[in-house]
Amino acid sequence: MANVKALRHLAPAGAPIGLADLVRSVGLTVSGRDVAETLRQAIGHRFGVRHSFLTSTGRAGLTLLLRAMRHLAPATRDEVILPSYTCFSVAASIAKAGLRPRIVDISAATLDYAPDQLDAADFSRVLAIVATNLYGLPNDLPALSETARRHGVFLIDDAAQSMGASVGGRWSGTWGDAGLFSLDKGKNVSAIDGGVIVTNSEAVASALEQELQSIPSPGGVVSCLGLAKAVAYAVLLRPRLYWIPNSIPQLGLGKTVFTTDFPLERPPRSLVALAVTMLDRLDEFTGARHANAAKLLEVLSAVPGLQPIAPTAGTAPVYLRLPILIADANARDRALARLNAAGIGATGSYPASIADIAELQCSVAGGVSNAETGRRVARQIVTLPTHAFVTPADVRRTIAAIGGVVVDAPRAMALPT
Repeated sequence: MANVKALRHLAPAGAPIGLADLVRSVGLTVSGRDVAETLRQAIGHRFGVRHSFLTSTGRAGLTLLLRAMRHLAPATRDEVILPSYTCFSVAASIAKAGLRPRIVDISAATLDYAPDQLDAADFSRVLAIVATNLYGLPNDLPALSETARRHGVFLIDDAAQSMGASVGGRWSGTWGDAGLFSLDKGKNVSAIDGGVIVTNSEAVASALEQELQSIPSPGGVVSCLGLAKAVAYAVLLRPRLYWIPNSIPQLGLGKTVFTTDFPLERPPRSLVALAVTMLDRLDEFTGARHANAAKLLEVLSAVPGLQPIAPTAGTAPVYLRLPILIADANARDRALARLNAAGIGATGSYPASIADIAELQCSVAGGVSNAETGRRVARQIVTLPTHAFVTPADVRRTIAAIGGVVVDAPRAMALPT
């Protein structure tokens, strides 16, 4: 029994796929139904959007959306505002779309744009602002919408990590001119891969239809491969087996790499069918993440040296992961080591500010100096698992592992029952 417990390891994030989900998705795949249209209708009904478009990945979706928006704006609008700390794929999509990133620093309290920094930004060549809603905590989308309107630019509500979150009762992903969901392996619901662009703008929808006409659809072989990946994911995400892929360095689990070498394609039929199935479980997964985040925050919010990221007022987060900052960067690294030794798949998330991605250094509009807080967050952040495989015992082990590292934390922490 001791050896079995030692091998138990939580994935950093995930949405469990069960046998019933796989069986249902296979049935949809081999049926004569138009599964793509079924998914589009489900997305439209769930989130109240008139138009949705399916792509092979979220970053492919963002790239195509930016290209479509560029057709609707003057040629001089060739910059996209993004936060100094966010997913590298956002910056990669901007570069692949032939645009230049303009970096605006963030608030360490929320990971959203720092309002004074955004107000000071040069909008003269900006095409769009991207709200990235990291870890399922929505940005201040009403304020960003107003900023975009004031400057005559597009707002992209990138809800790749916040499907099911809301701001003022309105779904994350549906603010601004267009939004984006991701169905990747570590997202709110998973179909292994996949992106969904949503919009209520007729002009954006028309431009997207033109942009998507040229992208290919994968064949049957790719669809079968997608199903095989889904089976492997369903099995290996489980904590008693996740140590297997986690112990294979060649898989690169948890590594963040900047690359524009990704295809712009439509999703395979098998994974679209899986997405139709998994969307029905979104509320279930969100409830589990909420409960686990609440248990962690009950203790961690009072720990000296730790700073949980605060949800913006008026938002309903979904806690894809629970982000915290550890003021001492060395203590942060020790905490990560202890957490993973305890079988908790905590990560340091993105390893650097967007401003410090080497491949972008020559293309950043306005330079890379406006990223002081983003750089600090990259040194201090820890993201903790909250997904449905997290048990109360895992929560206690998480708190105990952090408490063994952060100064004065053990005396301040009482483990939840």
